[in-house]
Amino acid sequence: MAMEWTKLASLRATWWCLGLGLVAMSAFALLMGVSTADRFAEDPVAASGFSYAQLTSQGVFYLVQFVVLTLSAMAATNEYSTRAVITTLQTVPRRGLVLAARTCVTAGLAFAAGAVTTALGIGLLWSVVGSHARLDPGYALTTVLGAGGCMAVLAVLFTGLGTAMRGTAATIGVGFLLLIGIPLVLQLSEVQALNDAAAYLPGTAAIEVYAAGDVGFYTAPHDGPVNLATVLGWAAAAQIVAYTELRVRDA
Repeated sequence: MAMEWTKLASLRATWWCLGLGLVAMSAFALLMGVSTADRFAEDPVAASGFSYAQLTSQGVFYLVQFVVLTLSAMAATNEYSTRAVITTLQTVPRRGLVLAARTCVTAGLAFAAGAVTTALGIGLLWSVVGSHARLDPGYALTTVLGAGGCMAVLAVLFTGLGTAMRGTAATIGVGFLLLIGIPLVLQLSEVQALNDAAAYLPGTAAIEVYAAGDVGFYTAPHDGPVNLATVLGWAAAAQIVAYTELRVRDA
């Protein structure tokens, strides 16, 4: 794990990714906060239904999860492009141990990224909208921890996917389709069965978890435990495929 952390932390792209995530969430929260505050100034009654968790979760869905996708793709595939994976596997021949260490490090960083950016988003929203809408600290903490946890699980998924695919661009492309591309197409079809099917993809299932069902633009046809099981199932499947690939293919 120390080796995997050193490799990931030594990449400038890692910190650029995290920094861009913070900047993107800050801009999102401030823009949404200003527009929401203006609306509440004109219609104070509307503030009673405002949800900090809903709006911040949308920022995580549209912005932060793609930071996690990029980080995971880099962690899983960077060594294949430079052939440094040969040295890694000669140093630690147990493929499962390499995959587990890489996954744990990436998931830990993803948890921190998800939790910090979500807390930042809620804080900035409150600084702008706080005079109109009360913030429930307990609900905010649940959202922060839920977003961090789901980002960690998504990191497990995409680290496994990247290990199996062995290409950064391919991993990011497939990840984008799983997180937002395919769900969007299914929802735009206006066929209820297809719209419900979108709930079984990792991005839409995850936002139902960390937004506690208060997504705002989408409602899954089932409750929280099913959504959590869906995200965990995708992550487990990706890890199984990744481990199989590591075992049967040469570096």
